[in-house]
Amino acid sequence: MLLAGVLAGSALTAAPGTASAAPQAAASAVVVPSGPGVELSAASFTQMTVDDVSGRVWIAGDRVYPDGSRDGELVGLLYGGSGPAVASAHMAAPLSGVAVEPDGSRVYAGQSDHIANYSHDNGSLSPLDPIPAPDDGCGRELVHTGGRLFFTSRPAATSEDCADALGSVGVAATSEGGKAGEVMYTSTSVHLEAGPGGLLVTAPERWSPSDDPDLGIYRVTDGADGNLLEFLGERRFTEDGTGQGMDFRDADFSADGSVLAVADGVRGTVLLSGWDARFLENHYAPLPQGVAPAAVAFSPDGKWFAQGGAASGDAADLTLAFADPSVEREPLRISFEDEAAGDRVVPRGMEFSGDGQQLFVVTSNQEGNRFWLHTVQTREALAPSRFVDVTHGPAVAGGLFRVTGRLDLDGLAPTEAPRITVQRLYGQEVADLPPVPVAQDGTFVLEDVVPDLAGNVQYVLGYAGDEVHCLSEHWLVVDTLEASNPVPPDGH
Repeated sequence: MLLAGVLAGSALTAAPGTASAAPQAAASAVVVPSGPGVELSAASFTQMTVDDVSGRVWIAGDRVYPDGSRDGELVGLLYGGSGPAVASAHMAAPLSGVAVEPDGSRVYAGQSDHIANYSHDNGSLSPLDPIPAPDDGCGRELVHTGGRLFFTSRPAATSEDCADALGSVGVAATSEGGKAGEVMYTSTSVHLEAGPGGLLVTAPERWSPSDDPDLGIYRVTDGADGNLLEFLGERRFTEDGTGQGMDFRDADFSADGSVLAVADGVRGTVLLSGWDARFLENHYAPLPQGVAPAAVAFSPDGKWFAQGGAASGDAADLTLAFADPSVEREPLRISFEDEAAGDRVVPRGMEFSGDGQQLFVVTSNQEGNRFWLHTVQTREALAPSRFVDVTHGPAVAGGLFRVTGRLDLDGLAPTEAPRITVQRLYGQEVADLPPVPVAQDGTFVLEDVVPDLAGNVQYVLGYAGDEVHCLSEHWLVVDTLEASNPVPPDGH
C-alpha cells in the first residue's frame, strides 16, 4: 500500500507522452496541477525527515492556538508501515529541527536549551532523557549521519541578535561511548545536510549579498585520531571574490554521495562533487524562468532528482526528472497553484521515500503561516504504456487458444526488449504461463491450450515496465465452449 491514513491525497495526472514515438524521442513538457495535499497543524516549518523503517514523514514546527498561545509540535505522518496515521508530541516553543535514527527507534527534536529525545514504536512516542546542548535562540538544525547526531546552536536573546551571534555545530554522545561536544564554531547561521556513508555538509547563510559563505563537505569517522570529521573539500561560489556569494536554500546528496546538489537563491541548482566540492556541469533541466529556488532532493534508490521552488501563476513549482541526465525525457512539471493547498515549495521542503516511489513536498501560502504536505508518486514521471487491439479466437475446451494485440510505449524506446507476463485463472487454479515476446512494432501473440472443461477462463497480461516506462496490465475474460462430439462413421 503506497499511502495510508492522512496521506491519501495529492493524486496527480501523468504528463502525457507522444504515442508510438520513435526511439529517443522525448515526451513533450507538460505542467500538471498538484493534488489537494494534507494541511499541517503547525504554523511554522523548520525541517522534515523520512523514516523508511517506520514509514513516516517527521515534521517539526510550532503550533498556534486560537488564544494566541503556541507550543512546539513534532508530527509523524504515516505513509506506510503500521500504527496510527499521525504520531505527535508537544513541547515548549520554539521547536526547530528533527532527525531520526536509521532504524526508526528514536526521534529527536530541537529545543532552545536541549535536544528532545523520544523512543518510537509503531506510532507511539515516549519521552526519554533530554540530550544536553548549548542554548539556542535562532533555530536548531539536526541531522543523523555516520551513526551520530549533529546539531547547531546559536545563543541569542532575540531573533534580531541572531545576525551577530556566534554559534557551533555539536555532536551528541552515544551509548557505545561516542563523546558529546562541539566539532566546529561558526560566526553565522549554519545549515546541516547529511549524506550516505557518513557525509555531512555545513552551509553558512550569507549575512549580506556581498558575503561569500564557505560550504564544507566532511565525512564522519570513528574519531580514533581525535577528529570526528574528515575534511573532504570546501567551496565558495564566487571563486574570484566578486559578485554574490552562495544564497543557500537547500542541499542533497545523490544516492552514492558523488554529487551534491545545492539550491541557491541566485543561481538555481548548483552541482558539486560530493568527494571534494569542486563544481560539476549541470545537465538537468532547470526550474522555469522566474521561479525562486527552494529545495532539491535525490531519491535514495538513485533514480530521481527533484527541484522545487516558488512560482507565480500556473508556472511549475516542481520539476521531477531522472537522476541519470543521459535519459532524454522531459521532466514531469507540477504547479502548486491552489491557495487552499499551498502555492509554493518551502525551503528544504522535499524528501523522497527510501524506495524512490514517493516524493514528499511541503508547500506554504504566501504569508508562510499555513503548510501542506503533498505526496507525488514518482511513477507519474514515467512514460505511459498500454495494451491495445487485444483480440482472440474461439476458446474451445481442451483446444488451442490464440490472443493477439499490441503493447504501446510512449516516449523513448524501451531499455530492454519487452516481454509480457501471463497468468491464467480458472476456478481456483492460477497458472503462470511462459512470458510472451514483443516484436519491434509492439505486436505480440499468445497461444495457450485452455482447460478441458468448459467454463470461465481469465488471462492477466502484464508489462512490468522498465527504467522509463510505467507498468500496465490487461484482463481478458473468455467463456470456453464444449468441444463438439465427432459423429462416428457408422452413424451410431
